[in-house]
Formats: sequence, structure tokens, C-alpha cells
Amino acid sequence: MNQWSPPGRPGPVPAPTDVRTACQLWWAVVALGIVRLIASALDRFTGREKLARELFDQVREQQPQATFAQVELIVSVMQVLIVVFGLAFAIGALAIVHQLGRGKLWARTLLDIAAVVLVFGAVGAMIGLGAVGGVGPLLTGAAAILQAVLAGGALFLCRRTESDAFFRLGGR
Repeated sequence: MNQWSPPGRPGPVPAPTDVRTACQLWWAVVALGIVRLIASALDRFTGREKLARELFDQVREQQPQATFAQVELIVSVMQVLIVVFGLAFAIGALAIVHQLGRGKLWARTLLDIAAVVLVFGAVGAMIGLGAVGGVGPLLTGAAAILQAVLAGGALFLCRRTESDAFFRLGGR
């Protein structure tokens, strides 16, 4: 019982082992997501001139006064924004994982949806691995598959009988 709860009222119920393990698996999923983000950012960084050339050709048709330097700047800013938003998304996912450990049913629901999305993404990655060229896309695909496996395991652990009872109580 903590010092701020009213007398006679029990404190929160500790999370079952399966829920704690599921939280650890979700931490690993988020860590692999960051690895994917960095690998794809490095791959895009190495190919940024090609991307800038393609974008410049498209922009040049609509706005003839655009320069290649402006398009390169746009590509660089876009890449930085992708990394920043990806890291913000990872922080948000960790906040949801924290709520999962506290027994919040809504957090389990959101992470169940995320697990399904990751599994479908991994299927797509497995289909596309034969056409991959380079280390960056290969690393990104492998991380996607590992994320799906870990997320599926976490989903299973959160649906077991003891875990389900913990979520139905709302962590109380």
C-alpha cells in the first residue's frame, strides 16, 4: 500500500509474470523499430542524391525556377523529419507499453492492433526479401520479421487466463 492511498483500500495488484514478459517483448519490438528507422535512414542518406535527382526532374516540370540545391535541401529536411517523427512514435509506443504493464485494457487493445499490423508487414517483408539489394533493406526486412515474432509472442502472453484477469481488473 502506498502512503497516499486511503486506509483500508488495497494497493495495485502486481502484474503477472506473463504481462511483465509481454512488456519486455514490446520494449524489444520498439528497439527493433528504432534499428529499422536508423537502417532505413542510412540507406536513404546514401541514396539521397538519386532521390533528389528524381524529385528535381518532377519539380522542374511544374516549377522551372527551382534549383537542384533547393530540392536537395527539401530531401534532407524530409529525411530528418522522418527520423524525428519515428523517434516520437517510438516514445509514444513505450508510453503505451508502460500502461500495458499497469493493466490498462485500452493499451492491450492498441498493442494487439499494432501486433497485427507488424505481422502483416513481416509477411510483406518476407515476400520482398528475394528482391532486396543492399544491406540496409535486408537489415530492415530482418528487423521487421523479428518485430512481428516478438509482437506475436507478446500478444499471446497478454491473452492468457491470468493476464486476461489482470486486464479485466484494470491493474487494481
